[in-house]
Amino acid sequence: MVGIEADGPQDRGLRQYLRLVARRLGVDLESCWYECAPDATAYIALDQRLPLHPDDDLALIWDEHTGWCAGIEVGRGADLAALTYLGPPVLPPPEDVTVFVSDLVAGRLPDHPEPPAMPAGDGDDLADLLVRYADGGRAKVP
Repeated sequence: MVGIEADGPQDRGLRQYLRLVARRLGVDLESCWYECAPDATAYIALDQRLPLHPDDDLALIWDEHTGWCAGIEVGRGADLAALTYLGPPVLPPPEDVTVFVSDLVAGRLPDHPEPPAMPAGDGDDLADLLVRYADGGRAKVP
C-alpha cells in the first residue's frame, strides 16, 4: 500500500480492525498501538505467556507486508523476538487471530519462523478490506 492518510478510511479501518482483534483476545485498547506511516503497523501486548517462555512478555505485531507475527519481549524495552507468523492473508479475520493466539498459549506453536510470502496485489486488497472495516461492515476475505 502506498501511504495511508491520517484519519482517512484505511486509517479508521485499521483502528477498527485492531479494536475487533483486541476485543476477541480480551485485551484493553491501552495495550494496543498502531500507525499508518510510512507503513501500516500494529501491536498488541498480551497477558498470556508461552509454555516455553514463561518469563517473557508475549505480543502480536502486524504489518501490511507480513501480517500477524507472535513474538516475545526479552528484557525491558527490548525488541520483539519473532517466533512465528500467522500467514496469509495479510489481514485475516479477527477470529483467525484468536485461534492463532490460543494455539500458541496451549503450546501448539505453529512452525512459521520466516515471514510469509503474501499473494501479489495484496496491497490493493488490503486497502479495500480496511475501507470495509472503516465502513462498519465485516470485511470478507476472498
